[in-house]
Amino acid sequence: MPVPESSSLERLTTPERVAVEDVLRALLECENRSHQATEAQLSGMSDLDRGATVRALANAIAAGLVREPVDGIWSMSEAGRDEAVRVMRAHRLTETKLARESGVPPADWHGVAHTREHRMSTREVNALADRLGNPRYDPHGDPIPTRKGLFPAPEDQPLLDWPEGRIGVVAHVEDEPAELFGDLAARGVAAGLRFSAVRTATGMVLTLEGRQVTLAREVLPLVRVRELAPDEPLPTVGDLRLSDLEDGGAAAVVTLLPTCVGAERSRLLDLGFVPGSRIERVLNSPLHGPVAYRVRSTLIALRRSQSDHILVRPEAAAAERKSA
Repeated sequence: MPVPESSSLERLTTPERVAVEDVLRALLECENRSHQATEAQLSGMSDLDRGATVRALANAIAAGLVREPVDGIWSMSEAGRDEAVRVMRAHRLTETKLARESGVPPADWHGVAHTREHRMSTREVNALADRLGNPRYDPHGDPIPTRKGLFPAPEDQPLLDWPEGRIGVVAHVEDEPAELFGDLAARGVAAGLRFSAVRTATGMVLTLEGRQVTLAREVLPLVRVRELAPDEPLPTVGDLRLSDLEDGGAAAVVTLLPTCVGAERSRLLDLGFVPGSRIERVLNSPLHGPVAYRVRSTLIALRRSQSDHILVRPEAAAAERKSA
């Protein structure tokens, strides 16, 4: 594995260098979130056990990247912060690239990005940022620091604090622990989706772009939300996922949801699933197989996992609103 441009890490083995970079990224995350960077906090955020965290911090001190702790709180040197910015940018830009351009499942983005972040130089990271249009947030809603290490001002809050019945937007879905993130991803919870919430005895029920999703209490801290922006419309009552359109029903495409990414998004657009297109549900397959839809006089079969990404407005609901 090639060593990125910092010579201060060249004496370390590859596993040692990776651990140091993981700890540096955790220190930068603590700084951005205003968390105290204790050994326990860094261990949890870097996914290293306590012993590995202590060894990584010792190596980082020897390399001049981390300062001796004060009252148990760790901090980075200027050189260490530069390294942390490179690694975090590499990770979050790689996840953005995977979301936009690949068919890699969301639950696997973190693992792929974690491998690639340790191989990329600052020059390669900046080139990737330019190619992607210098995005401010990754697909989970995490902020991507600029070349100078600046973060966009926070604009979100915990889902747990969100008022019932109020419309908002999912701003960020934490990708660790991986098991809980996988559960959220499987339920279709992703940054960019509009929602309203109702509390229950065991968690929350979200109405998420025409679909009700029940979330257990333990996954709620992974989700942060924000207000609708001025240019973001309120959800329209009656809109639903294409997969929920009744047999023989017809609807118009409203949008492809942010959960539809990469090559799959491009393919659906190429097939005619663009806003305003008329769709009919024509034929069901046995055993919950693909469903055939008529789009622009062509029959197209979609799996449920694909039609879940398409928000539509049934013709009956549109006609009722027009006559009201």
